[in-house]
Amino acid sequence: MRRRLTAAILRIRQRLQPVRARLTVVATGLMTVGLLFAAILILVTLHQLLLRAADAATHARAAQIGQVLSTEGLRGVDAPLLATAHNVTLIQVIDSHGVIQLTNDERFGRPMARPMPPGERSTLHGTHGDATDEEFQATALGVASPQGPMTVVVGAAESPINWTVLIVAILCCIVFPVIVILMAVLTHHFVGRTLRPVMAIVHRVGDITGGDLDQRVPVPNTDDEIATLARTMNAMLDRIESARAQQLQFVGDASHELNSPLTTLVGLLDLARTKNTAIEPATIETVMLPDALRLQQMVADLLLLARADERGVPLRVGDVDLDDIVSAEATRLAALSPHTVEAHIVAARVRGDGEKLTRALRNIADNAGRHAMSTVTFTMAVDSHDATVTITVTDDGDGIPDDDKHRVTERFVRLESARDRGSGGSGLGLAIVAEIVRAHHGGILIADAPEGGATVGFTLPSEAR
Repeated sequence: MRRRLTAAILRIRQRLQPVRARLTVVATGLMTVGLLFAAILILVTLHQLLLRAADAATHARAAQIGQVLSTEGLRGVDAPLLATAHNVTLIQVIDSHGVIQLTNDERFGRPMARPMPPGERSTLHGTHGDATDEEFQATALGVASPQGPMTVVVGAAESPINWTVLIVAILCCIVFPVIVILMAVLTHHFVGRTLRPVMAIVHRVGDITGGDLDQRVPVPNTDDEIATLARTMNAMLDRIESARAQQLQFVGDASHELNSPLTTLVGLLDLARTKNTAIEPATIETVMLPDALRLQQMVADLLLLARADERGVPLRVGDVDLDDIVSAEATRLAALSPHTVEAHIVAARVRGDGEKLTRALRNIADNAGRHAMSTVTFTMAVDSHDATVTITVTDDGDGIPDDDKHRVTERFVRLESARDRGSGGSGLGLAIVAEIVRAHHGGILIADAPEGGATVGFTLPSEAR
């Protein structure tokens, strides 16, 4: 028995897993509860309204009879005052001893109320006019008549009121379930129509594989949350496709860049092994060592970029004098490059990692030194209003085309111009600069030089952050 109950519960859960089924159950349940409360409210309100109507009718008739009794006595109470009407079923006039003196129905011989002193009025609920179970909603009024104190009792039978409420309850029991069933059917239908675009999105996403990222999910013309979901998913697929293309390009470029020095090193080593001869020191000095150092630097650059992607560039933050870094790099480049190196330096201090900032500036300077025609210029500027320091390196080379300025900081990007061909760079220098500057809450600058060539640099906040 317990296993059957558990299996039944599991089947019910499985059937309620779809959103369409859950929404139908929730909407039907809410409608059922709402109609139940509505039915109770209707019945209670109807019963109270009918009782109040009966009280109003009995109060009015009792007042009429009481007025006649007080002036004319029992002889003045004629047949029209004793006639039954809507909400007036039984009328009794009782003396001070509890004896019925007048009534409109001889079948009810029991007084419905006790004698009351003149001027007193009372509303009676569930009173009886005989030994039967028939109940009355009655009004009792004490009156001073020429024959002595009298009590006028006017009652309305409660059975018609109860039957009216019962009929309405039966109608609710018939109509409301039909409404609930209709609500369930309509909810199931319209929720299905509403979720149809979602199912189309699900099927399309299921068709999209790792090698077929050019597909997009259909966007319904409803301009609602589902359309927003579809547009969001398409934007996500755009980013995934772009990231995958960049990843494939990154892997291809990295493989190509690493393969070139490795091929040279492996070829020379294989040649030495085949001929069983030692490699000449000149070959080691001019070919193997530069390629090995290039390979080592490239691996270090890739490792830095991988760490930056994972958790940002690690920094050892301290006070850094940027003017010292710029001066040192200008001196270094002047000693290594045949070009003229100029430097316009101002005192500036920031909070950051001096080693990483030196590396960023060195990458920019080496890039400018490789492509300059005759002059490389270092420039520093301090903006006290914005609390920033800007360092730029300008060369008088071929410059960077406008269409390529936004992508020169991407990894392994090599432009088609002579500026980036045959320069010996790996295409990672400016990408590393961008990561280091971003880690220092700064921004990278790439622009044309005033007299031709390129200006590359970065801006850093001059206050601690």
